[in-house]
Amino acid sequence: MDIRERYAQLVEELMEGVDNGDFNDVTHIPSKYTYEFLAAFCYYARQLDGGEDFFRQLHHLVSEAGAAALREKISRGEKVKVTFLAISAAEWPADALYHLLEKDERFDVTVTNCVLADRSIDDRTKTYLQNKEFFESRGYRVLDTYDAEKDEVHSWEQLCEVPDMVIHLTYWWESLPECYRILHYPLRRINLSIPYGFETGNSAGGQYASHFAWNKEFQNLAVRVYANTKMDVEGYRQYQLLQGSNVAYSGYVKMDYFYQKPCYTESDIRALWKIPEGADVNSMKKVIIAPHHSFLGYAGILFSTFAENVHFWPYLAEKYQDKISFVLKPHPNLRCRAVEAGVFKSTGEYDAYIAKWNRMPNARVVEEGSYLELFATSDAMIMDSISFIAEYLYADKPLLYLTRPEQVFTELGQKCMSAYSQAEGSDYMKIERFLEDTVLGESDSMREQRRKIFAEELDYVKDHHCLASEWIYQDIASMVGTE
Repeated sequence: MDIRERYAQLVEELMEGVDNGDFNDVTHIPSKYTYEFLAAFCYYARQLDGGEDFFRQLHHLVSEAGAAALREKISRGEKVKVTFLAISAAEWPADALYHLLEKDERFDVTVTNCVLADRSIDDRTKTYLQNKEFFESRGYRVLDTYDAEKDEVHSWEQLCEVPDMVIHLTYWWESLPECYRILHYPLRRINLSIPYGFETGNSAGGQYASHFAWNKEFQNLAVRVYANTKMDVEGYRQYQLLQGSNVAYSGYVKMDYFYQKPCYTESDIRALWKIPEGADVNSMKKVIIAPHHSFLGYAGILFSTFAENVHFWPYLAEKYQDKISFVLKPHPNLRCRAVEAGVFKSTGEYDAYIAKWNRMPNARVVEEGSYLELFATSDAMIMDSISFIAEYLYADKPLLYLTRPEQVFTELGQKCMSAYSQAEGSDYMKIERFLEDTVLGESDSMREQRRKIFAEELDYVKDHHCLASEWIYQDIASMVGTE
């Protein structure tokens, strides 16, 4: 049975259930109904007469059922189990929100460290263990869901940690093990979505933004989608089946970090950046190089220039070892995608490349973990990544964007790009001129344009007069009722 037949069967079963009164009492929807039923109707909604309106009514009913379940549990004096479903330390956005919920006695909060099921055993094990170390080092209560030695996944039920609310940090649920995919959750479970980045990249025909960014199946299942920008809200209203009814503009919770004006000591900077022995921390410039993984196209996205400059970066690091400290910050998917694209013959060859970076006196690689500290302490970045073009505006530093003809941006992406210098990914002379003039020469000609775009599109604290984490916390608290 293919997906269409499966979904058609579920739609028929769902409609029979509606006719039989299974959804009349919002607090007692039978447990057999999972989010797969909702996904099935989402799939066929635009093909059925009145289907779109019915889906919106059904989604509203499911949202009410979830909120009622939370309030009922609170009324019994029980805590609401909340978990952050995380797949990447590099994409982790929610430190402040975690602690706000943790301090609220109504909630029992965890981080579910989830393995990526669509990776090779070597790749998923390596990434999972890196993430586990990161989350545990931050003091979170972490659910260890994967036995790396046996390559076995443990479900929430096996761990006796079944959540009432899941805060999803990625909408690519297809990469998760079956038991953690939203389709298998009961309809009484509340699902919230915090994006792991900004929607700044697009495909040639615009289908990526219209389908994946703003109308992917997942965004039509979540009870609440927290939007980073007002532009995102408009995108949902234009393309989403729910027309943005489950979307709330909160701002990007990960960027709260920069509003808190972190300070760094010399020892902090030396821990983040490799400074040659005897060199002065303040005299060494600090540059991030952030390559994207989209060599061959992923969901229509083609941004990576790394195949053209992969060996140029170590050359630059060696040439400027007395003047510049470099951090290579690859996209979490770069290791596997670079092998798929033939940039490296094997993951072993990729790992040897990484080891070469780490042997240099003024360079290191950061594969997983938080990069916000690097942004804050850097002097500039060179990259062809996507979300970073918006995120780096919060750091207010110069950036050189590496281009290729296939790159396409959303409206937000286009505005962000107008705030940065640009060079073709193979234009080595222009890349080095950026280092000489902008970084070492401290000629920041784009500063005012950066600040203008930031104020117009990204300053959510100006709009809300609070941090995004505080805004989201209050929204979640309202679901269970005020204290």
